[in-house]
Amino acid sequence: MNLPATDVHLSIFTRLTEARADWQQLKDAWCSNPYQTLDWLEAWLETLGRTRKVSPRIVVGHAAGKPVFWLPLGMERSAGVRTLSFLGNQHGNQNTGIWDRDYYEAVPATDIASLLKVICSKAGADVLKLENVPRTWHGRTHPLILENAKPSPSPVFGRMLGNDFDQLFRDTHSKSSRKNLLRKERHLQAAGNFRVARAETETEIRRGLDAFLVQRAARSVEAGIPNVFDTPAAEDFLGRLLGLGAHDGTNRKPPMDLWYLEAGGVIRSTYLCLEKNGTLYAYSNSISHDEMLANSPGLVLIKEIIARACAQPDLEVLDLGLGEERYKTGWAEPVPLSDSLLAVSFKGMLFQEVSGLRLKAKSAIRNSAVLWPLVRRLRKLKAGLRKGYTNRN
Repeated sequence: MNLPATDVHLSIFTRLTEARADWQQLKDAWCSNPYQTLDWLEAWLETLGRTRKVSPRIVVGHAAGKPVFWLPLGMERSAGVRTLSFLGNQHGNQNTGIWDRDYYEAVPATDIASLLKVICSKAGADVLKLENVPRTWHGRTHPLILENAKPSPSPVFGRMLGNDFDQLFRDTHSKSSRKNLLRKERHLQAAGNFRVARAETETEIRRGLDAFLVQRAARSVEAGIPNVFDTPAAEDFLGRLLGLGAHDGTNRKPPMDLWYLEAGGVIRSTYLCLEKNGTLYAYSNSISHDEMLANSPGLVLIKEIIARACAQPDLEVLDLGLGEERYKTGWAEPVPLSDSLLAVSFKGMLFQEVSGLRLKAKSAIRNSAVLWPLVRRLRKLKAGLRKGYTNRN
């Protein structure tokens, strides 16, 4: 299917429910990811999106009598500039949209660029901001990569899994690192009550989520890393994705799983994961900063999760998510992402110039061996001061 932009009919909806029927037709398409599913978007809009006062703009393109793409966008207004961007992009790892496979494979990028201008005009936006879009996706340059695209500050990390974990372990880790990790696993087992499991019951999920939130807060202070899950809205968002408090009258599986490693009767590490279209998405993790930290419970947990994924014939790809960490580079390869801006008004052009400078500075700092450690130390100091103030009050 190679239809020109003029043959695509655009619809823009302000409610997810209005676009549900089109999503249902595309939801099982191979060209999608879990951060653009209705479950994810509904959870985000009803929690974090509400606090940000984001207005949905769900864009659906129809051609030859069927939906061919589904772009979940949202409008935000700041300093008089109306910005259109992916819904929930602050809490997802990448943005792709959902596409009919034949259309995705054939549509020229120039056609999509023309359609994006029409979308901005119809939605009343000053600027369209497309962040963390994979540069190459399903065998082609993603059509949402515009001519002015710049590399995102961080990549995601992924690789093919295969069904032989032992071979994968040998291919990705040296003999000494394998021995060291297995030794640490034995130390954790020696603490007693050792368990790696996926939380199944509501009690297990709540216990695991509590551990995740506490551990993430501690890591924010220790490592100087901003904690995007430090609000009640964020906790509610994760709880909904994990199926806590579900009252829709169905027994459908929640979109997200919580894995945990327990040793000595205490949860030492957690990992939030999703599965879609043959890919295991390892979304976010946490580690307890206690006497067991030296035994790397987080590394042991992800090793076991990957081992079990290799044993599942329907899982073919591993996605370790956004941001460079040492353990990710051990298991997977970086997958470049890009950020694009499309200004359609004078205010949008000013925003584009400022955002371009900001992104350039952010990338330079992130890739600097001197500046990035300094930023992390300053963040750590700031978080420690905030914690001390909170404890005094």
